[in-house]
Amino acid sequence: MKVKLFILSISISIVALLTSACGSSEGSSSGLFQSHISGPTASGWYPLSVLLSDIWMDEIEGMNMTVVEGGAIGNIRDVNSGRDVQSGIAFASDFADARQGIGAFEDDKQENVMAIGTLYPNWWNFAVLDNSSIETLEDFIEQGGHLAPGQHGDASAQTAQRVFRAMGYEFEDLEESGSRVTFENYGDALNQLRDGLIDMVVQGGAPNATGLSEIDSTRPVRLISIPDDVLQKLDEEDYGYTIDMDLPANTYKNQTEDISTVVTMALLIVNKDMDEEVVYEMTKSLWENLDRINEEQPTRGKWFDPEVGYSEVYDPENTLHPGALRYYQEIGVAE
Repeated sequence: MKVKLFILSISISIVALLTSACGSSEGSSSGLFQSHISGPTASGWYPLSVLLSDIWMDEIEGMNMTVVEGGAIGNIRDVNSGRDVQSGIAFASDFADARQGIGAFEDDKQENVMAIGTLYPNWWNFAVLDNSSIETLEDFIEQGGHLAPGQHGDASAQTAQRVFRAMGYEFEDLEESGSRVTFENYGDALNQLRDGLIDMVVQGGAPNATGLSEIDSTRPVRLISIPDDVLQKLDEEDYGYTIDMDLPANTYKNQTEDISTVVTMALLIVNKDMDEEVVYEMTKSLWENLDRINEEQPTRGKWFDPEVGYSEVYDPENTLHPGALRYYQEIGVAE
């Protein structure tokens, strides 16, 4: 009799465990229990992701979200797999590449990652020291300048490569004509710029690059404009860049005018298998909490706009998650 009771007790426990596991799996696949991949803790993305996760957990019943560290291109691959993370932040231009299978995603389309919407602009700062004789990108080439565009394969290096390519030069062509291209992390590149060891860096900012601002306080920097014809070529290539948002005057000490450059929007992404209703609620609570976002993240929050959030997504009719698209249709932003 005791043996029968013992077996019955084990059977009930197993059923309970299986039921619990099924419930947990259902919650995970629906998107209520998810990990959100952001940037490093010291980046601008991380505190923004923490704020957004707080909003979603406050507004969506049953939502439980954990923010984890990541990086731009890797975030897209991780959300595409959906194995460990289900949502995150990326650059709109990288997302466009991923969906088309170009750039860092050459012949490797990421078809399981979809968009919620763009958030705020990231301006690419092509910067030299203010006392440099380089006034234009053509000057840089003619004078055989030394460029540090970021690390191999990252968004800044890719942007620099595409800008020079639109001018008719690959990085190899630059080096053959007497220029140098050195791949460095942002910190090392800035130290070398400050010390006069290199001539130009390419770094992203919203709108200022933090490290450039630090140098600017003691050794003024100057931004180099990207010519209109180059911006048009970039736009025609469908890289997902925004080309009509100048970097505002007075971003740096001696900068008295707006500077034409290329912009990459920060973008919220999700796995395509996330429940449509959950993504709809995430999209709705994002755009209906702009006051809170502006209060807690004013530098970035002031750019948040649902119309831009829809229009600056690459091929939005086909790459927005159905839950997000439904919200944009409800508010009249999408057809």
